[in-house]
Amino acid sequence: MSESEGTKPLPTGNGIFVRGIVVSNRARAIKRKDGTGTLVLVEHEIALQPGVATWARFLDPKTDPGVKVEGENVTEFPKLADFQSVTIKAGKVGTDGHSGQLVIRSGELAG
Repeated sequence: MSESEGTKPLPTGNGIFVRGIVVSNRARAIKRKDGTGTLVLVEHEIALQPGVATWARFLDPKTDPGVKVEGENVTEFPKLADFQSVTIKAGKVGTDGHSGQLVIRSGELAG
């Protein structure tokens, strides 16, 4: 199948690449243990074949203009478009201790 028929070429380079479909985005505010403020945990669920992976990102509302927190509620955060095909170059990959689900702890969008 060529790129014109609906598939994207594979990214080049070394590493672990996770390709799937975005099924949900969620965010929650987390207080830092040292009391210096709040972080926002943004989680994107990516449907794989088979299963689901979660891409977790920690963002600082003080330095990231795309993140807004009011009280303990996250009002604005960067979302990936639902049902969009994405490829993530994963830096750290592990599993959730409770469910065994794949968790991408650090990564970036590829291509």
